[in-house]
Amino acid sequence: MAVRNFDLTEPQSSRLIGLESAPPRRQDLRRTKQRFMLIAIVSLTVPFAAALLVLGVVR
Repeated sequence: MAVRNFDLTEPQSSRLIGLESAPPRRQDLRRTKQRFMLIAIVSLTVPFAAALLVLGVVR
């Protein structure tokens, strides 16, 4: 999560200085990877299960 801190007390907006975001931690990268893997598995499994259900009802 990137947090930028701006000093808004000065009247010159061109002098605003933003802090750089920290690089992502390994734990955050692992969680993101696992989340996308879960979404991919669900997105492939649900239509397959629905097709099997439809074929079972049709027979």
